[in-house]
Amino acid sequence: MKAKFDKYWNKCGLALAIAAILDPRFKMKLVEYYYKQIYDADAPERIREVSEGIREIFNEYSIEPTSLDESAHARSGSLGTSNVTRDRLRGFDKFLHETSHHQSGISDLDKYLEEPVFPRNYDFNILNWWKVHTPRYPILSTMARDILGITVSTLTSELAFSTGGRLLDNHLRSVDPDIRQALICGQDWLRMEPEDTTSSSLSVVPLAIELT
Repeated sequence: MKAKFDKYWNKCGLALAIAAILDPRFKMKLVEYYYKQIYDADAPERIREVSEGIREIFNEYSIEPTSLDESAHARSGSLGTSNVTRDRLRGFDKFLHETSHHQSGISDLDKYLEEPVFPRNYDFNILNWWKVHTPRYPILSTMARDILGITVSTLTSELAFSTGGRLLDNHLRSVDPDIRQALICGQDWLRMEPEDTTSSSLSVVPLAIELT
């Protein structure tokens, strides 16, 4: 089981760490806290890999044109200006956008990481938080939308799409539904009994069939 977990962690660990960083309640602090417990002496190197990974992804998103740039070009086109004029002002539009959202050369990511973490509460909705803060972090919010929307599952494709292990045999299908439910619930209760439970107490709910 440990070998299987390590194999899964090596493939998905970076993605999970970046997703945690994009949670404003945790940011890099959660990665630093847990990586020291997981990797011990190798923690600084692992943390550096995560930091470089999220910055590399952010740089890729920064290259893509933002919706603000596109809307600016659309407005300039609707005013009936010539192509030459639009080309001359395209650089100004980019300059205006960068100076509005990257004060003193600070990127969305740097500004986000430098600010204090958001207070933790039970009603927090991370997707709604990023939607509200899109004007403040235009590039990072697009990145968060894509990464946080990734479905993560520990099931292999064979387990996810195969029902072979969930089918009931002929004997179990003949049992009354209420009795079948009682057997399943009784099995769960017995598994929760303390380890020192005597064998006599285990005979309270006899289970003729072991379900998995």
